Amino acid sequence: MTKQRTAPVPSVEGLAVGELPDIVAYWRSTGVLPPQLVTGHRLIDMEHRFLIDAIANLQRVCKSVTDFENCSSCGRLQQESCENNLVGLLGDVFAFILDHFKNEEEIIRNSMLLVIDRAVCEAHIEDHAEIAAKVQQIVSALDSSHVVSRIRELEALLGRWITNHIALHDMLLLRWIARYEPQLQSIDR
Repeated sequence: MTKQRTAPVPSVEGLAVGELPDIVAYWRSTGVLPPQLVTGHRLIDMEHRFLIDAIANLQRVCKSVTDFENCSSCGRLQQESCENNLVGLLGDVFAFILDHFKNEEEIIRNSMLLVIDRAVCEAHIEDHAEIAAKVQQIVSALDSSHVVSRIRELEALLGRWITNHIALHDMLLLRWIARYEPQLQSIDR
């Protein structure tokens, strides 16, 4: 993890960092991006909502993600079905993150924040690379007898992305833009 990603943050729109698990509970129960993590940038918020949907879809791949340690209690056909469903979801998530990170990094490159605080922008981009590498690692470790483990890993990664990356990196970037460069706030694809 990058230094920026693990640095303490006093609040996210009035929410203490210690309350981040409450954010997870919120989006898990409602299926909606928590208001504290809505950036106000239409494209970025829409893309973050995709993450919430991806996590919900993960829960549908396995009939009992929380109860099974591995996939040995399921028959071969069920294992193959789960693996195929997860492979499809992983493909969608990986394609999404590449596009999403490209969009955010374009915003960073167009922003004066890059000139003002290059270290913050570099930490943001480095975090993107680490998230993408972790998804690739999950994909490469996939096998039909451990699908449930990969689901839990991917769910944890996406959950951390929502609570940590968005709270620490995206909110900072998009608050900067809203305050100092409102012309970039409306850039959508």
